[in-house]
Amino acid sequence: MAATPKSSLANPASTRFVLRPYRRIPIWRVLYYLSGDSVGKGVVTNLSQSGMRIQGEHAVKPGLCLALRLSLAEDGPTIEIELVTVRWVDGYDFGVDFIHISPVSAKHIAAAMNQQIRAHQMPR
Repeated sequence: MAATPKSSLANPASTRFVLRPYRRIPIWRVLYYLSGDSVGKGVVTNLSQSGMRIQGEHAVKPGLCLALRLSLAEDGPTIEIELVTVRWVDGYDFGVDFIHISPVSAKHIAAAMNQQIRAHQMPR
């Protein structure tokens, strides 16, 4: 059994509030993250237009650059995000900011987010 890596949040009391510029949506989609010679598999648990939260199978470190590959729908296209940077790490969970994303991939993310938001706003 793998040991859980230590959190990079050394002092939670010093964590400051950050106003997020984009809305985040909960999501549960498998993705692959690539860095140099290694490939990891994870699950996107939170998505915005500027980044995402990932539960990974490998430990990563803040500042690491990755490429991502995922599909936002069962029958949807594979989306590639060419460059993201790991901003924070908590065990095997980590957050990334999109650094270089193609207009087509950004469009797919925006469409998936809009669909999710509309689905939650419809009266039941």
